Amino acid sequence: MEKGRSVPLHLRTSLTHPWIITHGEADAVQHRLASAVELRPMPVDGRGSPKLAAGVDVAYTKDGTHAWAVAVVMDREFRVVASAVIEGDPDIPYKRGYLAFREGRLTMEALMSLGVEPDLVFCDGHGVVHERGCGLASHVGVLLDVPTIGVPKTPFHAVDHPPGPHRGDHHVLTKEWGAQGASIRLKAGSKQVYVSPGHRTDLDSAIALSLAWSSGRHRVPDPLSAAHTLGVKTRSAAAG
Repeated sequence: MEKGRSVPLHLRTSLTHPWIITHGEADAVQHRLASAVELRPMPVDGRGSPKLAAGVDVAYTKDGTHAWAVAVVMDREFRVVASAVIEGDPDIPYKRGYLAFREGRLTMEALMSLGVEPDLVFCDGHGVVHERGCGLASHVGVLLDVPTIGVPKTPFHAVDHPPGPHRGDHHVLTKEWGAQGASIRLKAGSKQVYVSPGHRTDLDSAIALSLAWSSGRHRVPDPLSAAHTLGVKTRSAAAG
């Protein structure tokens, strides 16, 4: 993969769909996109490894009716090389299992506004660990055909198995997660996060890449932390 390609991400028009739809229609969309998810290894180093990684996060107003979607791209030295902010309204109210329909459109607009194509995207939402196999990370990954990893702070299921106390400790969650997710500690002394492959990665890759793209200073991978920080600053500036 070439570093710093000035080629923005594009939607796969054959898979696009309306965003404001019924839950039944959303279920059908998720099943269709889940069938397009590709799970395959992605190396941490060497040929085919990511040289640029993006983090995407969405900051909301207190009442949840307005939002800022933020994408931040970093290189392997954790230097910011590009960022983008898209302001708008979420498409639907929050409902468990349908986060992609709330903030997926804004998230993808932010990624497509970067001007460079990241080799990997970290999302603050689940990947294939989802009732219909298509959480936010998988949804975004399939529609943009970009490798994605979900790194939310809360488990999708009530079942939780904390990893050990050290950075890099992880526990593969097999009972309700179908062996496709893991809890992992990316910062010593901090709470764990939950990784799962979204698209064009697999579970082993998701664990290894989440650790590789974490400096150990934050609970989540550095690109995702940077996106969260920029989102909070943008929201605060808008509030005056």
